[in-house]
This record gives sequence, structure tokens and C-alpha cells, in this order.
Amino acid sequence: MLRFLHTADWQLGARFSQFGSQGTPLRAARLTTLQRALDYAQTHALDAFLIAGDLFEDNHVDDSLVVSVVDLFANFSRVPIFILPGNHDPFTGPDCVWQRKSWRKIAPHVRVFTEPGTHPLSADAFLVASPLRQKRSMVDPSLALVALAAALPASAIKIGLTHGALAIEGKHQPNDFPISLQAASRAGLDYLGVGHWHNWLVDTDGGRIIMPGTPEPDRFGHDQAGMGALVEIAQPGQKPHVTAIPFATLSWQTLTFDLQNEAAARAALDSFLAAYRSHPDKAVLRITLTGSSSAQHLATLQEELSTRLAPFLVGQLVDDTRLELSPVELEALHQRHPLLSQIFADIDQLERFATGQNAGSVSIARPTDSALSLAEAQALLGSSRIELAQLTRADFVFLRQTLLRQLQEVSA
Repeated sequence: MLRFLHTADWQLGARFSQFGSQGTPLRAARLTTLQRALDYAQTHALDAFLIAGDLFEDNHVDDSLVVSVVDLFANFSRVPIFILPGNHDPFTGPDCVWQRKSWRKIAPHVRVFTEPGTHPLSADAFLVASPLRQKRSMVDPSLALVALAAALPASAIKIGLTHGALAIEGKHQPNDFPISLQAASRAGLDYLGVGHWHNWLVDTDGGRIIMPGTPEPDRFGHDQAGMGALVEIAQPGQKPHVTAIPFATLSWQTLTFDLQNEAAARAALDSFLAAYRSHPDKAVLRITLTGSSSAQHLATLQEELSTRLAPFLVGQLVDDTRLELSPVELEALHQRHPLLSQIFADIDQLERFATGQNAGSVSIARPTDSALSLAEAQALLGSSRIELAQLTRADFVFLRQTLLRQLQEVSA
């Protein structure tokens, strides 16, 4: 029985620039998760620990991180570790991360594949690997596995390892190392471990191709991330038995707070925050505000939510609301800013021309405001090389909201 752990897309050193200084604990969590996964592999006496590309965020990560990783691998000497450069950290030559001095001290149980090759996992099992040596390519990297696997004994278990996008129609770019959906069968492999996409993906090539996703989530919405694949194969030709093993240190969760039903939104918020209050140092939370509101109410609510998010490791507040003017504010706009009032009327008319619909409840202009003619609208947009037919209702909503926000900031 061959038993190994297949992981990929660790992307150690990810900067998380969208979180500013809060990116530091997110980076640290990835190393903690790697240590947990290695400990699992060694404790369970697995035959191998596989990293199918993108161990690092890129070839420019800090050298102190590389030293830490090499030292970490040295602490788990009872499990063979096999590493494959991916598209984030390809083996591109002297300036890549794999040529750092730290790797010269690499422990004997660790191997980095810098070119296609094979390695015995046991007396009757072999690993065949095809690393990436550039960031983009239209060539299927699994093609290199065909000849490598063919040279191995027919009675051996053959495990493949590579990195790239599965060639699913409409879900990959042509230059993103497209991997055939029959790559394992084509090469006569019992299992093909792939990395690249960050969510768990199975049931490809009869269950012989697995993409486990990143073991530590790195963005919201990746609900199938945070795992490694425990693979067990009893004999050649047998379908692998794959178990998803959770390793994630942090939990990334989102909540939409709709101001159109604020009472219900507040109740949902209380439950949402309560679920992570017992482990706030493990929670990466995002609250998205939607609906319409006055600027004053929105500012008060944002301050309140920022305070409630403060105890958690990362708390992100996203404003997708629309500003709402009271009747008094709307009349003041028309009286004090007649030019801006006319601009809103022009936006309404552009929307009618572009979408065939009236602005309806989102309109700010008065019915008496004069409107653009079609010729004037086309001339106005033509000077900016904008096609009227390409504009959507969302474009006009965004434009109105941008103008209102700027007006209120100036008036504040």
C-alpha cells in the first residue's frame, strides 16, 4: 500500500497587500499550516509529501523566508519531501528562488525537481515529475510524463506530479499550461497530482487527477480550499482512494449587510460574529454593505461595524451601498447646483439611449431638466472613444454614486 500526501499552491510569502499591515499574520499562518501538514505526514508514516508547484509566491520572496522553509523541512526527516516549481516560482535559472544558497544545505530527504525526472517512492512505486521553467506556456506540461512513465517497470505504481490549468472548456487560458483531462491515462499513471487552482477539484480522468487547492485559503469565496489530499493506492491499476484532510489555520468568511432590511441584517451580523468570537485570532472576516443610505447614517454604521470587527485577526469592511438623498437634500441639489442637476439629467438620457430603459427610482434629475439629443450623446461619448451600446445600467448607477459621493465630500 502506497500512502502519500499531495499538496500544492502554498504560495509562501504572499503579500496580501489589500489588507495592509494585517497581511503579516496571514503570511505567518501559511507557515503554520505547512508545519501542521508535514507533522501529519510524518506522524502517519506516509511514504511521501508532495508539493505540486507554487511553494513560494514568486521568485522574489525574502531570503529569510527561504531559510525558514529549508529549516522547517529539515525537522521532518522521516518523510520524503518532493517539490515541484510552479508558475509562480518556476525554475528560470540563476535568479530563481531555487538557486538561493539555502538550498545547498537541503536535507537528503528533500528533492526539488528542476527538470523532468523520476524518483523511487518504494520498491514498487515511482514518482514522475514535470516542473515548470517559465511563467506562461501553451504546452501541456504533463506530456513530459509519458516517456518518463513508459521507461518504468510495468508492474510499478506510477505517480505523476505537475502544475497547470486543467483544459476544461471555458475555464482556462490557452497559455496557462493546459493539462489534458486524460493526462493520467495517457501516461499510464495511477495518479496525477496537479497544482494551480486554489479550490479542491476531483473526479477528473476517472478520479486519477486531483487538484487539492491551497492548504491555507488566501481569498474570500474559496470555500473548497484549506485541504491536502491523502492518497492511498494498493496496487498498480487500482483507482486511488483520496481523502481530503483539513489543514487550514484561518477561516475566511463573508457576510452581506443589506441596509434595505437593517433589522434582519443586524440579527445575521450578531450570529455571524458570535460564531468566531471564541477564536478571533483565526478569523478573517469581510462584511459587505449593500442597499441605499444617507451619508450620515452610512458613516455611523461603518464606525460601528469597524469597532465590532476590531477583535478579529482581519476585519474588512466593503462599501457597496448607494447614497440616498432625502427630498430636502434633493431640492437643495437642484437649487444650489443647477449645473450638476443638468449633468444628472444627461446621465438619465444616456441610460435611456444605451439600455432602452428609464432610470426609474435611481434617477436624481428633475423631470423638467432638458435632455441630450441622440446626436449630442454620440458626439459626447465619441470624443472619449466610448461605445454607447456597451454601457450597462450598472455603469450609470456607479456614475451617479461617484458624483454624489464627491458632492457630499466637498459639502462636508
